[in-house]
Order: sequence, then C-alpha cells, then structure tokens
Amino acid sequence: MGKSLERLVWAEINISNFLHNLRSVRKITGPKVMLMAVVKANAYGHGAPELAKSCQHMVDYFGVVCLYEARRLREAGIKKPILILNYIDSASLKTCLELDLTLNIMDEKLLRFLDKLAYRRHQRAKIHVKIDTGMHRLGLLPDQALKFIPKIENYKNIYLEGIFTHFATSDEKDLSFTNYQLTIFQKIISKLKKQKLNIPIIHSANSAATLRLKKSHYNMVRPGIILYGLPPSTDFQSPFSPEPVMFLKTKIVQIRRINKGETVGYGRTWTATKPTLVAALPVGYADGFTRAPNNWGQVLVGGTFAPLIGRVSMDQSSVDITQIPDAKVGDEVVLIGKQGNQEITAGQVAQRVGTINYEITSSLAARVSRVYIL
Repeated sequence: MGKSLERLVWAEINISNFLHNLRSVRKITGPKVMLMAVVKANAYGHGAPELAKSCQHMVDYFGVVCLYEARRLREAGIKKPILILNYIDSASLKTCLELDLTLNIMDEKLLRFLDKLAYRRHQRAKIHVKIDTGMHRLGLLPDQALKFIPKIENYKNIYLEGIFTHFATSDEKDLSFTNYQLTIFQKIISKLKKQKLNIPIIHSANSAATLRLKKSHYNMVRPGIILYGLPPSTDFQSPFSPEPVMFLKTKIVQIRRINKGETVGYGRTWTATKPTLVAALPVGYADGFTRAPNNWGQVLVGGTFAPLIGRVSMDQSSVDITQIPDAKVGDEVVLIGKQGNQEITAGQVAQRVGTINYEITSSLAARVSRVYIL
C-alpha cells in the first residue's frame, strides 16, 4: 500500500469485478429488461458513490432506502433516477423533490402533500407503489393497493411510474411461496390493466429471483448482493461465477513473545499453553470485526491461517503466529480475501459468527478506508 491511510484497516474494492458481476446479470436478463442497481447501506459496505459512478452508464436506476443515501449519490454527480425503496416522511418530501428522487408512496395523506409541494415547484413528482404480497414488512395489501392506485390519477402533479413487490423466500430451495407471491402480484397487475391503468415500470426480482426466476423480471430487476460477488444463498447455484468485490486487510503493528501461563486481552480469557508468538492487529469490533458471541476465528498471515486469541477489543485484536516465525511488523494481514493458496470469504465469516454475508460487509465501519482498484 503506497497510499497513506487514516486507519490501518482497509477494504480494497475491485471495480472490475463489480462490473463483471453487473454484466453477467445483464446477460441473464437480456437487453429489454431494465436494471436497478441496489446500492443501499453504502452499497452493502462497499462504497455507494464510487461504485454508482463506475456503473451509471450500465444501469437504468439506482435503489436506496433513505434520503441520506440518495443525497450522497446526487452529491457524487449521479444523474440516473434514484428510487427510495422504503417509507419517506412528509418533512423530507421537499428535499426529495429538489434532488429529483422517485418515492415509494403508500398513503393518500402523503400523496396529497407531495402533490401540493410539486405544484408549488412546477414539478411532477415520480412515485412507485410497493405492494405487500406476503412478506408483511412494508407495502399496501392487495385490496388496499387496488383502492389506492386508481386514486393517483386525480393528482395532476404526480406521475405513477411504477409498482413493485418484494419476495420473502426467493433465495431458498423451495420456490412455492415466491410463486404464490408472484401470482398475487400478477392478479393485481391484471386488475389494474382492466381499469386501463398501464403502469410503465413493474419490478419484483431481487438478486435471487433475478438469477433463477425469469417470470419475475417483468421490465425491471433489482439486483443487490450478487453485484458485490456475494451469493444470496447457498440453497441454489448461481448461473455465473460471481467475483468478490471486497478484500478486507490490515497490518501487523507489533509482535511479542509470551510465556506459558501468560494471558492475552480483556478478561484474561486466553492463556498460553506454551511459549507463543503474538501479533497485534489494529482492527476491532468498532471496525465491524465482530467480538461476540463469536469472532472471525482466524485471519491470514503470510498465506497461513493464524487463530485469533483473547477477546477482540474495540480497536485491536491479537493472533497467534507461532507457526509463522518469519512474520514481521508491517506484514499484510487478510481478513477477507485470498493470500497465497488460502482464502477467507465473507460467507465463511458469516457462518462462523452466525449471520449472513450481507451483514458482514454492510457492517463495515465508515472509518475503514475503501481503496478502489480497477
């Protein structure tokens, strides 16, 4: 690393791999289906503004979950349409219009207020409506949607651009519930068409559905996790080999030899059973390097697995490098990625700590530098 870092923990973000994954998804959907790149949660921890800039010539839309995320994209120079997938409150609507954002609107009170604001600005606000087809997290139930959506025509400063839903189990082996949700969604689309409501954009497919359920593509898909080279599930095989985008690294900052019977870290939870070579790493749970109930278990030093010992602290950790006697201060340590013939994946870490790969990367703290490589 020639570049000075503000903290000696960094994530190398491989833009070429990101674009490879995006192109691979495009091959699956074909040229007639639009693509919304979901870059919520700082692009699942990878850095939304930078990745959005790298791909905006290849996508039709960006998806985020809040005004904060959308504003960061606009400030980075992103011109493509941006949909806020989650609920937005009335106090934020004026700023949303100023930033030319597309909004998920699900109640008439908010719709009425948005219409008034848009009128004052001589603007037509674009909205999508989310329909709850069975996940029961956010959205209008089918009967509510069929009552609400026709009313939108009465608001002259509102443009109903799209409707969408979200799947609860499209990443599982059994697709029966996903197909059930699709049936409900299709019935709503058919009923709206009978009312001569032809909505321009219809979308339902997340990463898993994009990869394995073509009938869910409609005319736009919403891939997220797969763009970052992380499989949405181990329950099915991706039709292409996704390339990992994030490689998380740190350095050895100190090496000490301790004697048998000496302890390491808070609470003295680890005791040396023999003379041990201990390397200090400047990474801790405040960086997203989990402490409990389970930590990452091991890291890579010189292409060899080195076990974590003692408790992970807020800013520091320790590893046993007794079996790596040639290690020295300044050596690169891999937390996620390859080194030599060995590899630690986000999926392996997730399995170890009892979560999913999404959480491992999206929990990476802002103070961890993102270094973008082509």
